[in-house]
Amino acid sequence: MIRKTTPLGRIIYFLGSLNFALLLLATIAVACALATIFESRFDTKVAQIYIYKAPWFVFWLGFLCVNLFCVTLTRLPWQKKHLGFVITHFGIIALLIGAVIGSKFGFEGNITLHKGEPPANRITTARSIVQLEGPKDGELYSLPFDAAAVRPSAKRPRGFAVPGTDWKIVADDYTPHLIRDPHLAERPGGSPAAILKMDSRMAGQRLAIPLKLGDPEMADADLFGLAKIRFREKLPAHEVPHERETQLVLANFAPVIRSEGAGSGIPIHLSKDGAELTVASETFARAEAMSRELTAGSAKIQVLEYWPDFVMKDGRPATRGDEPRNPAVLVRVDYEPAPARRELALELAPGEDGLDYQFVRDGRVVSAGRARVGEEFASGWMDWQIRVEEFAPSAEIRHEVRLPEAGEPETGIPGFRARLEPGGAPPGEPRWIESGRLTELAAGGDRVRIGYGLEVISVPFHLQLLNFEVPRYAGTETPSDYVSTIQFTDPATGKSRLGIAKMNHPASWPGGFWAVMTGFNYKFSQAEWNPRDLDETTLQVLYDPGWLLKWTGSLAICAGIALMFYWKPKKA
Repeated sequence: MIRKTTPLGRIIYFLGSLNFALLLLATIAVACALATIFESRFDTKVAQIYIYKAPWFVFWLGFLCVNLFCVTLTRLPWQKKHLGFVITHFGIIALLIGAVIGSKFGFEGNITLHKGEPPANRITTARSIVQLEGPKDGELYSLPFDAAAVRPSAKRPRGFAVPGTDWKIVADDYTPHLIRDPHLAERPGGSPAAILKMDSRMAGQRLAIPLKLGDPEMADADLFGLAKIRFREKLPAHEVPHERETQLVLANFAPVIRSEGAGSGIPIHLSKDGAELTVASETFARAEAMSRELTAGSAKIQVLEYWPDFVMKDGRPATRGDEPRNPAVLVRVDYEPAPARRELALELAPGEDGLDYQFVRDGRVVSAGRARVGEEFASGWMDWQIRVEEFAPSAEIRHEVRLPEAGEPETGIPGFRARLEPGGAPPGEPRWIESGRLTELAAGGDRVRIGYGLEVISVPFHLQLLNFEVPRYAGTETPSDYVSTIQFTDPATGKSRLGIAKMNHPASWPGGFWAVMTGFNYKFSQAEWNPRDLDETTLQVLYDPGWLLKWTGSLAICAGIALMFYWKPKKA
């Protein structure tokens, strides 16, 4: 029994006292109330940064665990009647420790996989970071920083120490709506480049699209999946493909059709007396039809031969007489096959003082022209208008990051404004640091590169998408499920296994009973899909090493409460 009169006993009884517990619980209750207000007025990240994941809150939860442990020590020596009390308190301790472990060492993120591409192992998490390039060693250093949550300002700037120096980077503004304007800079020996400006009042969008010949990242662009934009040396030729089929059309029997492809689908019928031929819904005199070429849409049809009384003789078609007892005709159909893929594209090539262009639909050129710098032309895609803003036969593309002007839609890239402050020297000019890119800050002759965005981590195994399916409800186009077949591989051992991720049915690695039970298991759930590309899937990734403690603690709490209220030990 721990005596209250000893120094250790006084400490244990104070830490396990009801007054100390009430102080801790009252503080946690106020903090949770403030977090709820932060979530409603701002977002969940703000509540996490200032409350749930703040060091002081974790420290306070640690004190609560100490209080719960000490209050069990004050009951020593434990008796049967204390069993439910002790189990409940240890359950709460396990639950809190598991929550802290999961928060600190686990993560939630996503990964996008494409069928046919090499295995990947980099997960984009939900945590925002700043990356600094050390000017002395060239290494990248990562620091947790969520500009959207902390909102740096001139009154409340945020600073970052530059590793290996006495320099400091100071952030003093934030916006979720940075605009990245591309511009051309003449460069001898460069390749042709252009800037297209696209505008749609219906969609409320204005876009600047940089194009540069020979650059894999800038030679092609995608207009929200609506259309493709391609920049090439010359406009590619598009020959309309043709396929041929023959139809042996009999008046009294079903036709015999042989086709090079999927078939034209054009119905052709011969009257019982062989005098009339019907092609699709139009009827012709058979004799007249044999003397000229018929058409049905883009298909060309020719009647090659006629047999009044058709019969096969020595393996070849023949007629037994001139009476139309079994008339038949041989018809040849030249047709354009249905396109293998549905696609809209704008193809451009350098021209005189501008660009030559052609619009392509399903592999066929539907219109073409030439646009000089400053000229505008219609796309035919909704109400999108296209203007050649800049063009140069030898240039490089540079970008200027700015805030939206009055009247411009507030859509863009999140980022913050920062400046470099070398020790003892005047600060440099502030620049906007946009998410997803490294930006150079300078002050005098000192320079450092800084980046901002979501943290990307590498997992110790590889994933490869083998197949992605979207089953539909019968008779509809409504998806009934999303099924990703994933191959997991451990590069260290070569061990490999397949996983199936469906709705409400995640795949996991390494899987197995013990990995799932302990929480040292990566779960991959179906998160998003691309209706325009069924070879692509996005999976949500969850790793929670505190899972076992949280569940064990929850079960212990339930068991302890049940023992306290429903189990009465027999008196000795």
